[in-house]
Amino acid sequence: MMNNYFHDLASALFFTSAVVILFLARTVERTGQVEAIRYFVDRYPKLAVLARVSLAWIVVGGIVRLLTFADFEWAAAVDKNQEPSLILKLVIILSVVGIGAYKWRQLANKVKELRASLESAYAPRPGKVGAGRA
Repeated sequence: MMNNYFHDLASALFFTSAVVILFLARTVERTGQVEAIRYFVDRYPKLAVLARVSLAWIVVGGIVRLLTFADFEWAAAVDKNQEPSLILKLVIILSVVGIGAYKWRQLANKVKELRASLESAYAPRPGKVGAGRA
């Protein structure tokens, strides 16, 4: 029972962390401030740890959940005539994880764009190297 609870929680955390961090990335990008973009790009790997831990628990907890599904979850649902509710819940969880993975992919692309914009902003310009120096 606790495994299922933490598995559902990890699925929700995976999705919400992607949405929140994607919102932050878009906000930082809209401000256009180089320091804010640099700060976000530098901190992104640390922020992504939460998603990686959640995804790891989704996989590990999912294996345990799958192995005990027929005896534990399905049997309890059948006893209470809750099969449609259980199926709906599992479809929702699968959708949440799928959308979360899609959002994390979008986020990785957004971070690459932001990182490239920083690199181009600080790239040396042709003809400007050493200009004005004697």
